[in-house]
Amino acid sequence: MILQLEVSPHPHHLLAPTDTTRSEAANVSAKESDILLKIIQLNIRKIRQYLKVFHTVKGVFDQSISAAEDYITGCLSHFAPSRIQQFLEWFRNISAIRSLPQDVEPAVLIDHILWAQKARRYFLDSLSAAFSTKDGALPRWVLTILKLGRYGVASRALVQLAIEFPAMFNTMMVEPLAAPAKIPVVVPETEEPLICVLRRVVGSRAEELKPRLARVWNTTDAEALFRQTCCRNLVVHAEMQLINFYDHNQQCKPTFRFIGVSKKSCYLCHMFLTTHPESFCVSSCHQKLYLPWIPPPATDSKVYKRYKALTNELSKVMEATAKQDLEDRLDLRRRLVPADSTAGVSLSGLTNSAQDTTQSHNPGASQDGSAFNEEQQTEISPVLHHPIEVVSLTAPRYGVESNSLSESWAHSPSEDSPRDDWLKSISALVLHVMRVGNASQQDIISIGDILDPSTSLPSWERLLQFLEVDEGFGIAFNRTSEFLMFNRRIRVVNERQLLACLQYLHNSGTLNSEVLVCGAQQIGDLLQCDLII
Repeated sequence: MILQLEVSPHPHHLLAPTDTTRSEAANVSAKESDILLKIIQLNIRKIRQYLKVFHTVKGVFDQSISAAEDYITGCLSHFAPSRIQQFLEWFRNISAIRSLPQDVEPAVLIDHILWAQKARRYFLDSLSAAFSTKDGALPRWVLTILKLGRYGVASRALVQLAIEFPAMFNTMMVEPLAAPAKIPVVVPETEEPLICVLRRVVGSRAEELKPRLARVWNTTDAEALFRQTCCRNLVVHAEMQLINFYDHNQQCKPTFRFIGVSKKSCYLCHMFLTTHPESFCVSSCHQKLYLPWIPPPATDSKVYKRYKALTNELSKVMEATAKQDLEDRLDLRRRLVPADSTAGVSLSGLTNSAQDTTQSHNPGASQDGSAFNEEQQTEISPVLHHPIEVVSLTAPRYGVESNSLSESWAHSPSEDSPRDDWLKSISALVLHVMRVGNASQQDIISIGDILDPSTSLPSWERLLQFLEVDEGFGIAFNRTSEFLMFNRRIRVVNERQLLACLQYLHNSGTLNSEVLVCGAQQIGDLLQCDLII
């Protein structure tokens, strides 16, 4: 399907309401209707499902329209009379929507979509005052109206974008992409996928952790439950289909590297796009992890090698996260055992041990140790005490380079070592990063957000992942030609210097540090003294 827009590129230059502006306004309105009709045609099955909601609603629709209007008038008594009358006139269209046939044609829905579009813009406060529940939530039929209105908003936004940025549409190509077939995965009864995963993640402790997981999952056979969960139809998500198309069709690759989808991207899609060398981005990520996810297929050998490398990096990150999560959930971290006797007066019965701290968990993860897709809950074994939920993951984490400091601290023998005291204090440090010559490009980063899960040390690679983001006001750090300048005098270009610099700030009692991003040509203006780390 090819979509062509013919709109005037400069309609705002004519300010007076002349015949020309009226003609242009009518032309824009006609284009919005054309686009809306195409959107409805593409989504007709989903829209018809939305319309079924109005036939199943009880309560307000069990009575006549006049009785409903009396109820609304009472709920909106604190509104101005003119405001109430406008809302009632809009609300009467509910009866027309409820009377639509199940196989309604797309052209008939245009006026109803435009009607629903007004709900959020003009009458959201009235709908909330009249129909919200005690906890402030809106009923399903009101949310359905808001969803229908989004189709009208989309058509208007598309036309407005074409008016303001016509160059983006001059070479636009719109065509359907055939989704790759789902790949079924069935694990034979003779295989033990859980013990294989545990051996890869925690090594020799796999057999020890297996019965613990069974107790956490409230099952007598953790292996069988895990095997059942692994049997899925793997799906290539929409973002992955689009990036796969561009990788195999380099001539179609856009200059504006933005991928737009109808929902927020999942954790794995976001990670895949973040590490992709072409620097594609999405609007947002809900940080959820879905089991049926699979990377896109590749027919070109070069693309295949790229996807394999990206997938291997994802696997390393996920295994490091899984290892940390297992340690936290199963209480595997070593605790300090109090001595039988002390050199002074014993206060162990009067004070709480410093080790009795609350374990940290990934945000959004369920307390029962489950980590599965919410869409697959109905397929999970009924022996579970709680439904298996979706994991909400934090920002991606990457490993650090090998260095003497991290290696020596990673093998610290006890929980009360200087390493832990240093990490507790250094995690509170906050970096305010700005670009030299452009104060609008800035970011603020907590050291706690760049800790590597495998070593618990600040990661230079993870810091650069944050700084390389370019979302208009991001830093857009170039690691090949730029460096960081802490407090206008400490130059940092690698992980060794980062750890030393953080130790320097810790020793000087600094909690908030200004960091400038600059290139070699700007160092003369900033360096007042050369501090070599």
